Amino acid sequence: MFGKNKEEIRDLKPEHRRRRKESILPWGKKERIFILVIFLGTVLASGLLALSAENYKFSGLAKINFPKLSLNGLFKGETIVIGNKETPADKIIKAFKNQTKDLTGTYAFEVIDLSTGASFGVNENQVIQAASLIKLPLMLYAQGKVSDAKIEAMGKRSDNAIFAELVAKFGQKTIQSYVDSLGMEETLLAENTTTAKEIGNLFSKIYKDKEDKILGYLTDTIFEKWLRAGIPEEIRVAHKYGREVGVVNDAGIIFSDQPFVLVIMSQGVNEEEADKVVPELARMIYLEYAESQNIR
Repeated sequence: MFGKNKEEIRDLKPEHRRRRKESILPWGKKERIFILVIFLGTVLASGLLALSAENYKFSGLAKINFPKLSLNGLFKGETIVIGNKETPADKIIKAFKNQTKDLTGTYAFEVIDLSTGASFGVNENQVIQAASLIKLPLMLYAQGKVSDAKIEAMGKRSDNAIFAELVAKFGQKTIQSYVDSLGMEETLLAENTTTAKEIGNLFSKIYKDKEDKILGYLTDTIFEKWLRAGIPEEIRVAHKYGREVGVVNDAGIIFSDQPFVLVIMSQGVNEEEADKVVPELARMIYLEYAESQNIR
């Protein structure tokens, strides 16, 4: 009104609304969506950078577990480790490497949880001289085909003469075919080679198949200064020892409250060193494993 002419006033009336030109907004719909996306992206990036700076160390969330694979206290599921938190398996692997890094030759080990089949180790897939561990599949194959006394002799005394006798009796090809049927691809009778993993898997089979006679023959042997020496006396150990020049092997089942397989193998080693370190390694692995499971 004051200071406005009639044409301007008339234009404000409702009937003349269509004639009016609306003010142009500074941003359209597309521009506002674009700005929103930029804003949300900035917030998300800032959050991720902040988490990274903290190494993802959430309180009470050191790892995320999935129920597919389990190793009791060591692997509760197929574990994804977040940040730098060390699992019990990591600690054992690290300690094993530290104790053997300055020694002559190669050392390997394998641990298998007998309740789940989950495992971990060091050099567990490396082909190593089996020594008398090669007798294990023959002991299984010969059951019911020869006297128990001969199988016992290979277990408790690691009798080489009976081993040679049974290889001649059944034939190397037949025994190797049986070994192959067990899935032991790297275990060769003629070459006397195997891996810690394959020996561990064989002990798992012996345990799951309830081969009580075999386990009995592998308990209280004449070779109790290696694996057996590292385990508390009250805990049963059914194991097979093997030795050659530069080779000291011992593998078996530790019958703790939650039984597990422990394989320790070596090659190209100083035997005097190995005689000392094998029981030390067995003790270290047992104690760390037992602590993770709260067992003895």
